Amino acid sequence: MVLNPELQAATQALTLALRQSPPIAAFEEAQARLEQDQEAKALLNRLREAQRRYLDKQRHGGLTQADIDAVRQAQAAVQRHPTVIAYSQALQVAQAFLPEVNLEISQVLGFDFGALAAGPGSC
Repeated sequence: MVLNPELQAATQALTLALRQSPPIAAFEEAQARLEQDQEAKALLNRLREAQRRYLDKQRHGGLTQADIDAVRQAQAAVQRHPTVIAYSQALQVAQAFLPEVNLEISQVLGFDFGALAAGPGSC
C-alpha cells in the first residue's frame, strides 16, 4: 500500500512525536533495559517453562502441587525483579497514554480514529 506523500509525512511525524513523548520513550527505554538484563530474561524464561510444563500436565494429567508451586515461585521471582517491575510500570503508563492520543487525533479528525484504525471485528 502506497500512501500519498502528505499522508506519509504526517504519519512519520506522528510516529516520531509518539516515540519522543515521555510515556512512550520511557517504555522503549524500559524495554531495552529488559532485553539487556540477562537475569531478568532468565527469570522470564524460567516462568515460561514452568507455565508450559503446568499447562502440559494440566492437559494430559499428572499435575502436582510441585508444578503449581514452581509456577508461583517463578511468578514471584519475576514480579520482584527491579527491571521487570520498571518495564511493567512503563508499559502501564504507555498503555494509559494511548487513549489520550486517540482522543486528540479523533477530535482533530472529527471521528473515532481508534475505532477506524482497529478495523471491523476488533476488540
